[in-house]
Amino acid sequence: MIILIFAANAVGGSGVRTGTLTFSAPVYEIEDLVAEMQEDGNNVLVTGKIRNLSHHPVKGYVIVYFKNGNDEVVRSAETDVNDKKPFAHGKAGTFETSANVGNTPDINNVVIEFVSR
Repeated sequence: MIILIFAANAVGGSGVRTGTLTFSAPVYEIEDLVAEMQEDGNNVLVTGKIRNLSHHPVKGYVIVYFKNGNDEVVRSAETDVNDKKPFAHGKAGTFETSANVGNTPDINNVVIEFVSR
């Protein structure tokens, strides 16, 4: 009788998980982010670093989102990180880009997204 109950649980599954589960988290960190409006009042220079927290080299690019007061993306720009070269665990790759936002009113926030390739 005990064997049959065990077999039913093994085949049908009891719905109870045992053991350790894994968790996902970002494998990078954005550091030293600066967004400065240039003197001409039309261009924003965005610079920063992406710190690699994964356990293997990464390379990729960032997407810079410019958001308005309603948290809507009103402009975006892309740029490579670390001149398209991979950077190792614990190291940081740098990026820099500028965007013309002269015709884009109400920019209140800059958001960075790192895309690994």
